[in-house]
Amino acid sequence: MTTTRTTKARINRQIHNLGVYHPEIPLDDIFAIVKYHAGSIVQEDGTEWSGILCGEDGSARFEIAGKNFPLFLTWHKMNSGNYEIVAYVS
Repeated sequence: MTTTRTTKARINRQIHNLGVYHPEIPLDDIFAIVKYHAGSIVQEDGTEWSGILCGEDGSARFEIAGKNFPLFLTWHKMNSGNYEIVAYVS
């Protein structure tokens, strides 16, 4: 049985391995990592998250079903056209 601390470390390590710079926000990849280790990303009503991220700069907090730790995501579109992404669970 893994602890919450171990689960968070595994998620954060795999998200880190995706890299920082991307031509688009790798939301599907990040959500897949979280789902594999901890569960689905959900909306306020408990249903699976569906939505879009808007703007060249932003941040979001996503709830994970049945967990008391969220996923945080920030993005910034650089002059190169790539996005700088920071994502982690805490």
